[in-house]
Amino acid sequence: YGCGLCVPEALSGLSVLDLGCGSGRDCYVLAQLVGESGSVVGVDMTDEQLSTARQHVAWHADAFGYARPNTDFKQGYIEDLKGIGLGDETFDVVVSNCVVNLSP
Repeated sequence: YGCGLCVPEALSGLSVLDLGCGSGRDCYVLAQLVGESGSVVGVDMTDEQLSTARQHVAWHADAFGYARPNTDFKQGYIEDLKGIGLGDETFDVVVSNCVVNLSP
């Protein structure tokens, strides 16, 4: 499943963007690492993958003991983040599990 998730150790409180998030698996790992004060946004272009990811938002927030979810999923192309409302210098960390290499 992908190439493996590589992330820095000190993510607490940070804002993370996952390019090509698929079903959200890595986003939920990251959501726990950033903690309740951090946030994770996953971007994918496929409806089916995002539908699966969104089904588990509340479950993970509850499992982590968070008052509110710290994950969000947006549909769009990683080559056009502004087109889905994500501006420059919005995130502290950007990750991608083997998707950037597929971008033209």
